[in-house]
Amino acid sequence: MTRTWLRPVGWLGCCALIACGASPPTRFYILNEIAPATAPAASAPNPIPVRVQPVTLAPELDRPELVTRSGPNRVQVAGFDRWAAPLVDQLRRVLSDDLSARLPLGLVADPNEPSTNDPRRLLSIAIDEFYGDDRCAVSLRASWSLTTAHAASQHGTEQVQVPASAPCTGELPAAMSRALGVLADRLASAIAAQ
Repeated sequence: MTRTWLRPVGWLGCCALIACGASPPTRFYILNEIAPATAPAASAPNPIPVRVQPVTLAPELDRPELVTRSGPNRVQVAGFDRWAAPLVDQLRRVLSDDLSARLPLGLVADPNEPSTNDPRRLLSIAIDEFYGDDRCAVSLRASWSLTTAHAASQHGTEQVQVPASAPCTGELPAAMSRALGVLADRLASAIAAQ
């Protein structure tokens, strides 16, 4: 009599184990640098290197999961699609790499360099919007400022749109990387013109 209750409990335990084993696997993504359309100039009018400062990211985007827009006032947080490293760190690395590929050699300082007394121009970037959707269309809105060693600065705001592509499965981080490449094109032009 006391053993009859063990069967349902054992059965429920087996069902719970099977349900846990059936969940989809977690996928991890990274952003990557995008090669420029044209080769960088051989020299720059302002040879003071630029260092990309830590990127500021809107709080709703600063999370380990991928966030997509699913409506005008609605976002979807992916449960099993995650960034392999913090998004702010990836953004700084990719933007530094993209700018290095677009500007003359040595004009972009290593963002992780130790403190130095050498002059640097500091590029601060705030990303207010960086969403994709289920068709891999990406919208990126960023403001930036470029400060010289003498505290003079230049400011700007950029809006980047990457059109949808099909099929989109697993390609959203690649589309987001392309949007960062377009942003780097615009930032490189502003840096070269300073």
